[in-house]
Amino acid sequence: PAAEPAAPLPPSASPLSEQEVAAVGTEPPPWEARREFGFWNALWLTWRDSVFRPIQFFRRLPPRGGLGPALGYSVLLALVALVFNLYWSLIEGTLATGQGEGALALGLGSFVMLIVWLVFVIPLYLGLLFASVAILHVSFVIVGAGRRGFEATFRAVAYASGPAAFAVFPFFGPLFGIVWGSVLVFIAAREVQRTTNGRTALGFTLPLIAFLGLLVALGVLVSLLASLADIGPPA
Repeated sequence: PAAEPAAPLPPSASPLSEQEVAAVGTEPPPWEARREFGFWNALWLTWRDSVFRPIQFFRRLPPRGGLGPALGYSVLLALVALVFNLYWSLIEGTLATGQGEGALALGLGSFVMLIVWLVFVIPLYLGLLFASVAILHVSFVIVGAGRRGFEATFRAVAYASGPAAFAVFPFFGPLFGIVWGSVLVFIAAREVQRTTNGRTALGFTLPLIAFLGLLVALGVLVSLLASLADIGPPA
């Protein structure tokens, strides 16, 4: 009898792209789905989850998705911190006078300062943000913790800006924001880059070690030049 024809092979699945592989097990934050959630609700949900549920939030955060949404979120939180820092400075200055005298002048001064900050400090903030993330990512690459790319590191740091909003509380609010923000950046970088505590700690420490080493080298160079200047020509 004639041999039966071989059954056709099932079509092989097309290989996943690098972006699809990186997105496995992730979910965009509400901030990146503002049309679905609404602006304020998306902002609130993203802030709440990133600040109070950081491990779950940053573990789900896609390493790809563009710098724009993360940058906008970070700048918005920086503006909130700026406005409230100036506001509490105005209140403190008014209380220091003992009366309401000078409150109008202080208010106008704070308004002018706010405009100056918006014009000059926000671009400076953007420059420092990109520079600090670039330094951090290079350090992460050196220690083997930056395999998911610069974009992942940037998104992690930018979405860790939530504690800046604690500036709405006077006195200890900004200090708490700095402390918790530092912890949050560590968690964010570790989870988004899918690395270990040790590599993350080393990645943050390496720039500090390099900076201290540079200071020591400059100190030695200055001391050497001073010693050569003191020797002078023989009498």
